[in-house]
Amino acid sequence: DRIICDVPCSGDGTLRKIPEVWKTWHPNYGIKLHSLQLQIAMRGAALLKCGGLMCYSTCTFNPIEDEAVVAELLTRCRGALELVDASDWLPQLTWKAGISKWIVIDDDLKLYPTFESSQFPSIPLADRRRYRRSMWPATVESTKVQHPLHRCLRLMPQYQDTGGFFVALLRKVSELPG
Repeated sequence: DRIICDVPCSGDGTLRKIPEVWKTWHPNYGIKLHSLQLQIAMRGAALLKCGGLMCYSTCTFNPIEDEAVVAELLTRCRGALELVDASDWLPQLTWKAGISKWIVIDDDLKLYPTFESSQFPSIPLADRRRYRRSMWPATVESTKVQHPLHRCLRLMPQYQDTGGFFVALLRKVSELPG
């Protein structure tokens, strides 16, 4: 059983072939898509048979759309999915490992190092509502589980003369909880 979960994304990995993306791209684009991407990935995981593989992919380098979605998917599935190390499956493919640290920014380039920093009363309510705890990485201090996000693949456009992509390969090892 195989599922390709190529979710809608902000598309900054396509800038090489579609420079017009710069005209509409903004940091909040990924923030707006995060929940939808997670819903699609969860549905894919639910449809996947035990032992099957799901490829979660985007054409963006925004960790809120990439590693943050994968980390929250693994957290919600509570061990029913595992992140597969596919680094040696295509030895001729050049890639960078997934990242485990990032900071959330908004369209005004304001930095939000933690979810709590995005919820201050001085921030308009509509802005506070768009942020989800799952957009931030796990930290040593947090209660979030540390997932092996280094197993994700970041395919940089300059490595293979292509567009840019993010890929995470997940195996379903048991039924999803609840």
